[in-house]
Amino acid sequence: MSTDKEKKRKFSLSPVTQEFIAAMRKAVLHNWPLKLTCLALSLILWGVLITSDANLAREKLLTNIAVNAVNADVLQRNGLIVVDGLDNISGIQIKVDVPQRAYNTVTASNYNVRVDLSRISQAGEQSLPIITTQTSAFGQVTWMSKNEITVTVDELLTRRRIPVQLNRIGEPPAGFYAPPAKYDPVWVVVTGPKSIAQTIDKCVAIFDLSSLAAQPGIQMSSVPFELWNVNGDKMTSSLLTVTSESIILDSLIIDQRLYPMKTVDINLDGITSGQPQSGYKLISVKAAPGYLSVAGTTEFLRTLNFLEVSNSIDIQGANESLIRAVKVERPQNAEFMSEEVVYVSVEIQPETNLNSTPDEASR
Repeated sequence: MSTDKEKKRKFSLSPVTQEFIAAMRKAVLHNWPLKLTCLALSLILWGVLITSDANLAREKLLTNIAVNAVNADVLQRNGLIVVDGLDNISGIQIKVDVPQRAYNTVTASNYNVRVDLSRISQAGEQSLPIITTQTSAFGQVTWMSKNEITVTVDELLTRRRIPVQLNRIGEPPAGFYAPPAKYDPVWVVVTGPKSIAQTIDKCVAIFDLSSLAAQPGIQMSSVPFELWNVNGDKMTSSLLTVTSESIILDSLIIDQRLYPMKTVDINLDGITSGQPQSGYKLISVKAAPGYLSVAGTTEFLRTLNFLEVSNSIDIQGANESLIRAVKVERPQNAEFMSEEVVYVSVEIQPETNLNSTPDEASR
């Protein structure tokens, strides 16, 4: 019992403390609706002041940011080029202290997150710091998830007078002849990393003749090209630049002319000279093939009726059939002739066989 009384005495407040608590309770509870209204108004006023203060900064996190690589042209003027390390410089995060009024509109572009390639001075593996821009309008970057990148640098090499090769595939439209095409340019300049550019052997374009329209005249086409190395392998690299007269190229201009074709008989009149041996007679003269295909302008083909041969076949004293190769004269305005030589068969038989029946001739 005495212990309980001692505890009560121990935790009882002094008269002064009791008077202070009573005074505070009275002060708080007296006219409390008005006091609560004042508190709410003060909070609203504080919020207005905070949002209108242009110098008050708030932290904001920006994600999935791509890092720009700048001054690549300066690096190339210094004879260097980055060959690896710039493909995976996206997806970083940054924290910024941004002024309150720009908080909802600010983007990563306002801080120009970048690496400056002009800082590179030699080939090999190089580390570049990621830098940002600070402005009074958008504040500054206070933290980045990645502070630098590592790149591989190679010497820049320019190869001049790389030959252009046009490979034609397919067949021209039926009834037309396609002479060798003209293309521009015939030489190109290749610039790129030394490790790649020094292996370039030629610039190759593939031109499909079957894509041409079936009409005479010149047809112009734009044909993409490929770069081949000395082993005949195709080199695919976005770091290689192909130019001609300082103009960057991605295709060649092809001028392809089509000429109509016509089948023309070979004139065998007077092709033989001399007479067969006594008792033998010339039966027939035939050419294989008996006609050739000739290409040229429409006006020229309209006037072409026969093809002449350039030499005769001497049958003087012949007593058997002959086969001779005979050259066909190419007309002056012909662009194409399917053959230059034909084989002429000269049939010679004994005159007795001509006067006998088949049974008598066999006996």
